[in-house]
Amino acid sequence: MTAKSLDGLLILSDRKELYARELDRLGIPVAIAVTIPEFLERLSATSFRGLVLDIQKVMRSPRSERDRLFRASEPYPILRAKVDRSGQGVLFLDDLDCFLHNCGTFCPQRKRCTVRYPVKLNVLIAHEDDPDMREARKANILNISSSGCFVFTLDEYSQCRFVRLKVLEFPDPSPILALVRWTRAWGEPGVLPGMGLVFMELSPGQLAGIEAVCQPGTGFEQDDPDDGEVMPLQARA
Repeated sequence: MTAKSLDGLLILSDRKELYARELDRLGIPVAIAVTIPEFLERLSATSFRGLVLDIQKVMRSPRSERDRLFRASEPYPILRAKVDRSGQGVLFLDDLDCFLHNCGTFCPQRKRCTVRYPVKLNVLIAHEDDPDMREARKANILNISSSGCFVFTLDEYSQCRFVRLKVLEFPDPSPILALVRWTRAWGEPGVLPGMGLVFMELSPGQLAGIEAVCQPGTGFEQDDPDDGEVMPLQARA
């Protein structure tokens, strides 16, 4: 069996021409899949440097397909995006420079590198199927970035793929849909119980809220979101 060749970016979107035009300026070869099954088939045949996921397309897809997508995408650098309101442009929901840097250093076994900021925020958490958050539970966010956060909670979310959260301190406290990347139960030695979340989409007010609480010089790098170990930025060479 021959090894898979390393290619450019793999994009999931049904707006092929729009994404092709937007990403052509990056000078990186791209392949575009319009369905999740096609996306997974391409991913199994070629080792792409990074993945671009149209969040609107993802959220319209069946839950079973979304689960397969997130499992297969786990090791890769991911750039979340969506078509803007005019329908003529693409909005990137993650830092493009950081994404391209990660693509340049990507190998399937690499650890993700995410800069998080320590905070103490009050948050309400509800399951995905509770859009009105009628059964929301109280919790706290202890670190955050524009891509996700760590929620300290004693409640059990290991069977949840998505949750909704409302951050009370944000100027826009509307619910945020988030992917549950990992959970940790109470009672494990030396670690706090809770879960690591990836934000699926943020409003301008929610982004402003994150920027307001992220104090310069306090960020730390979270090497692997599955173990929760962190290292201060100033400790790195």
